[in-house]
Amino acid sequence: MRTSVAVTVILLAALTAAAPVRADDKAPTSSAAPVIVAVAPADPIATNLNAKLAQLPNATAEPERKDQDALKAFYDGRKLAPLWVADGKFSARANKLMAEIAASGNYGLDPADFSVPTDPGADPAKLAAADLQLSIAALTYARYARGGRIADPAALLSTQLDRRPQWIDPKLVLDELAKTDTPDAYLRGLNPKHEQFERLRNFYVAALPKSGNLAKLSKEAKRLRANMEMWRWLPDDMGTQQGVGKGMYVFNNIPEFMQYVYKDGEVIRSERIVAGQLDKQSAVFSRPLKYVVLRPQWRVPESIKVNELWPSLKRGGAYMRKFDLAVETKDGARVDWKTIDWTTADIREYEVVQPNGPKSVLGHVKFSFPSQHTIYMHDTPDKYMFNASRRTLSHGCLRVRNPMELARMILKEDKGWDADKVAELDQSGPMNNEIAIDKRIPIHLVYFTQWVEDDGKLKSFADVYGHEKRVIQGLDRNWDEIDHGYDHLAPVEVKAGGDLLAAGDTMGADGEVVATKLDKHRGQQDGAIGDLFNALFGGL
Repeated sequence: MRTSVAVTVILLAALTAAAPVRADDKAPTSSAAPVIVAVAPADPIATNLNAKLAQLPNATAEPERKDQDALKAFYDGRKLAPLWVADGKFSARANKLMAEIAASGNYGLDPADFSVPTDPGADPAKLAAADLQLSIAALTYARYARGGRIADPAALLSTQLDRRPQWIDPKLVLDELAKTDTPDAYLRGLNPKHEQFERLRNFYVAALPKSGNLAKLSKEAKRLRANMEMWRWLPDDMGTQQGVGKGMYVFNNIPEFMQYVYKDGEVIRSERIVAGQLDKQSAVFSRPLKYVVLRPQWRVPESIKVNELWPSLKRGGAYMRKFDLAVETKDGARVDWKTIDWTTADIREYEVVQPNGPKSVLGHVKFSFPSQHTIYMHDTPDKYMFNASRRTLSHGCLRVRNPMELARMILKEDKGWDADKVAELDQSGPMNNEIAIDKRIPIHLVYFTQWVEDDGKLKSFADVYGHEKRVIQGLDRNWDEIDHGYDHLAPVEVKAGGDLLAAGDTMGADGEVVATKLDKHRGQQDGAIGDLFNALFGGL
């Protein structure tokens, strides 16, 4: 590095030799000394860094804007001192970081996504550019490791994928990189810490093309990579924020149609579930459990109310009688639906409910974790549905087998109640008994089509909703090929035509449903809700 010469400024008193000397002029008592001011040299790398930061193109996406703001604040805070170059070359820390980025393919990322500088030589401008370029590459890796390649799954893939990348503040990333001697380990550690991610990663590395060309990934490798990506959208702490693996949480894997309850990292319950039909899908999201509702009342969803009950009411209300449904105002006042002219009244101005009883679609218990998706978990009288191998049979909510066991586990964890206390409330407690949950017990609805068991075997499940395909297309940057599906959050519109009967069912002269398709299950109902109601309403 070149050494700048300090600038010395000498200020001398002006002497005018030709000026006349007057008698009253006093000679100076001493000669004037020169004043010397030293100006610190401008560091050429700092100067060029400042210029490069000012020349960054305006980012159009919010994550990139945040990266740029963090970069400017970070370098400003260290007085434009470089982070990755020293003594006219890359530092050992920089070489470690670049090696880690080059190996990012082993973690389901693509080294081609990161612009890493080459040897800049000793030129200050190139050194400054290289330093900034490497910082940008590190921040990009940090975003992608946390799921940022698909920055908004709901908008870019499907509204049913209510997930977000687990962003880390880029200023924090830069601060951590600046103070560690092992930036490679720090960067690598930004990938998910879930055990399942690491198991999938081992299979993925084994499936990588021997040529190293990630553009030639096999179908198997792409499936593994997509499932790894979906782990990036989940928090490191799945439970009660007591550390990774701690606390209790409920894990519902839709493609597997299975539910797992975890307590302190161990599975304490595994049971079958029924998920939403292909056109009434169960959304993929996580929310904390708010209520366990014993002897629950069912509030009919808007789509069922508008498109399936309203036409029936216009013809006399056969469904209302058959399934013990009632109508309430928005304020909760019960009204006699038989006195309302449904050819002129708008059912959207009312609520339709089913009080708990022998025909209740919710059975004994409901688990509420509110969201915009209006999905919850619940019991069902239709136990035969759990025998199907592909259980996409509900209206979107999750039906749970042996749900009272789950209720006992949760209420013991949260309230300390024993099984007898829960049984008493189930049999003779208040109707629609909403028991508020005080502890944080997250409910996760996830979508993993690849899963590595404890014995090391890889299990695959059908991509029933097409989300795996969408993630693959997003990671391959084939955005125009993605079928986003229907927007389940769009306002419900009234469908043209009459009642939506299941195929093979007909309506009797008095408006009563005459079922012909699903009669084979009638004997398994024990007088509970009819199968047509389940086919139409899906029990939710």
